Amino acid sequence: MQPGMMQKADKGEAMKKILFVCTGNTCRSPMAEGIFNHICRNENLPFTAESAGICTLTGLPVSENSVCALEEVGIDISKVTATSIEDINFDDYALVAVMTEEHKMILCSYGVPAEKIYVLAEETGGISDPYGGSQGIYRKCREEIEEAVKILTERLREEI
Repeated sequence: MQPGMMQKADKGEAMKKILFVCTGNTCRSPMAEGIFNHICRNENLPFTAESAGICTLTGLPVSENSVCALEEVGIDISKVTATSIEDINFDDYALVAVMTEEHKMILCSYGVPAEKIYVLAEETGGISDPYGGSQGIYRKCREEIEEAVKILTERLREEI
């Protein structure tokens, strides 16, 4: 994320929206959305998150393994459903956080400015897709997302 990318929030300003994006919006980005919103609620940060997928259909359910992985840490995403990026207005979001560099390139091809896109865990190659894996793989993915989202929220906190 570029320093100073987000404008400083004024007291009483509306919540800034963050969009998490992955491929199918049934595993990684819904987990990131849930973790991010949980942190922001608990720490009273002026952000809220939603999620979407590059290759999905709006309305698909989140994977059961993702729901279970977050239930284990007290976060409920059972009512979250997939949203296609085709149904997203990127102007509504202060930042778009993606799982891989490939996701960033795809969003740039949709006209999203590169400086508005943040790659989670970029220094380690992003967040791997757990789709089709065991519950243990989903737990590992959740832990990677938790760590990456904590880093993101710290960077966002510095800019408010």
